[in-house]
Amino acid sequence: MTLIYRPFSAALGLCVVMLFNQAAFSQTIADTLLLKEVEVVATRIEQPLEYQPTRVGVIDSMQLRLMQDVSIDRLLASHSSLFIKSQGPGSMATASQRGLSSEQIQVLWEGIPINSPLLGQTDLSLLPASFFSEVQVSSGTPSSAFGGGSLSGALYLGSDWEQRDYFSARQGTGSFGQWQTSVQSGYTTDNLRFSVRGLYEYSENDFQYYNRAYDQLEKRRHNRTERMHVMASLGGGDGSSPWKSVVWIADSKNQIPGNVLQDDSKARQEDQSLRWLSTYRTHWGTAEVSIRNFLERVELDYFDSQLNTRSLSTHRRWLVSSNIRSSVGQHLLMKGEVSTALTGVDNGNYVSSRGRRQLSILTNPEMTFLDHRMRIYPALRMDAYSDFGAVLSPSLGVNYELRANSLFVRGQLSRDFNPPTFNALYWGQGGDPNLKAERSNTAEVGFILTPRYLPVFSSVELTGYYSEVDNGIRWYPGPDGVYSPSNVEQLRTRGVEIHTESSLPLPADWQVRAEQSGSLNRTEITKPRFPGDAAVGHQARYTPKWKYQASVSLQKGMGSALLQYRAVGRRFTTDTEDRRDSLDPYQLLDLRLQAEREIWSFNISVQGGINNLFNTNYEIIQWYAMPQRNFSFSLTATYHL
Repeated sequence: MTLIYRPFSAALGLCVVMLFNQAAFSQTIADTLLLKEVEVVATRIEQPLEYQPTRVGVIDSMQLRLMQDVSIDRLLASHSSLFIKSQGPGSMATASQRGLSSEQIQVLWEGIPINSPLLGQTDLSLLPASFFSEVQVSSGTPSSAFGGGSLSGALYLGSDWEQRDYFSARQGTGSFGQWQTSVQSGYTTDNLRFSVRGLYEYSENDFQYYNRAYDQLEKRRHNRTERMHVMASLGGGDGSSPWKSVVWIADSKNQIPGNVLQDDSKARQEDQSLRWLSTYRTHWGTAEVSIRNFLERVELDYFDSQLNTRSLSTHRRWLVSSNIRSSVGQHLLMKGEVSTALTGVDNGNYVSSRGRRQLSILTNPEMTFLDHRMRIYPALRMDAYSDFGAVLSPSLGVNYELRANSLFVRGQLSRDFNPPTFNALYWGQGGDPNLKAERSNTAEVGFILTPRYLPVFSSVELTGYYSEVDNGIRWYPGPDGVYSPSNVEQLRTRGVEIHTESSLPLPADWQVRAEQSGSLNRTEITKPRFPGDAAVGHQARYTPKWKYQASVSLQKGMGSALLQYRAVGRRFTTDTEDRRDSLDPYQLLDLRLQAEREIWSFNISVQGGINNLFNTNYEIIQWYAMPQRNFSFSLTATYHL
């Protein structure tokens, strides 16, 4: 067996052992462990995981706790179905799911879309994992749930921490000049709840890498990052009428090194954002009503002194929504939402400032039949835009409990859309204000099995999906060499996903938990975009045909460890699926360790991490270097008031 397959075999073997452990450890496990009671928020369907019509991946608290020192893209790369397209530490990282682009997955913060209206995507490298209390990935969330942008589902980030009185400070350091300082605090009274957290991060990101273009080792240059985040929340009210207000401020300064074929880049970029979300919930007769008010301002300043290029853009957004839910008997839950949004964009590359008004109306009831064993989730959403018209998004989800508490069959049909970005509509040199929204027809079917008869708790999920995308927007050069967008792309994506989990109590209070996920995907262009289009019938660019990941966590008392493995298949850098224009598959193994101890009134936590344990040379995006083996260390002190 060659060396490259040894870590793959070891990780797979270890996970299989955890899933089908010998009967020597068979002992009764409490029923509360058999089905995780997780509040699902990524689908807008108020049911536990096993009753959802589509698969929802939830990153658990231990994984979040052991990866507080990373940005959210690195967390998702190890523990989600997403394929993260990273250009390396200090550079952009975006998400792709089921073969579709980063503009076609919706990123939500507390249920509010935060994708850039200019680009349609979110740079996940700018979001610190420590600022989110819950992370959920739903590959099947339709446009009827949160609006346009979810042709391939949604990523939900929540910031609702538990109510407790404490103060915590953490200091971290790591390879490549990384330095990270953070503080957190929370305080509660009978009527008020307050929490705040702040983060400062600095890194040179001057890692050594193998440059295959010149067959030599080099060091990444002009790659410094400096980032600051502050999030504060204040809430109160009694149980029947709670309210909360959250403010999130972020500032990021990045040097942009470019690809490894150039070593003299002088470009830089600064991203600043201010987000403010307020929520209020009350009762109106038998109905529950919630109101949300969201304000956002984001600035991006790009400057390249070599090219004498500067691009400054600002977008502002104001969204107000009202939700209502009311039970009608035991078998029907009526739900709906009305929302309105104003978006304004200033960009030096537009002829003038641009704006968008949006009105959305949603009805998404939940129904149960057959003694609550069958659940049906119809939904219909209308989004009216001032710049390109109205769009209807229907969906229908079904979940049937085939075997009580152990086997659930599920499926969903949806008609989804993705609105044109502001750049596609209004870019001064090539924008097209007559663009149509991208549309897709998607079908998904699967099951979740939680067999109680195994000696360990385990769950198995299998999902198949099929989607066709029409009016896909793609930028192409014209006769004058200027790129412009058009609705020319028609795609088909299909695949299979499997996910397993197992928990195992060992002697001496050891606890072991294992997860595995694998996916097969085929995404291809189905119709020529221009005469002689050689891409028809071939795998899409930067879309791996297969992906596998596994993790094993071990915990005893105040100590814990997390072993993470992932393998990604070949990615093609052109649309013709030519192996000569491709990036090799890669495998990575990371290790996280944590030890805690109470000293006086303080909880002291020490964390250490080894990333890329086997020192693998790899690229995710062509000619963008990724670091080899590197280390991190942090010390956290928490005082409970």
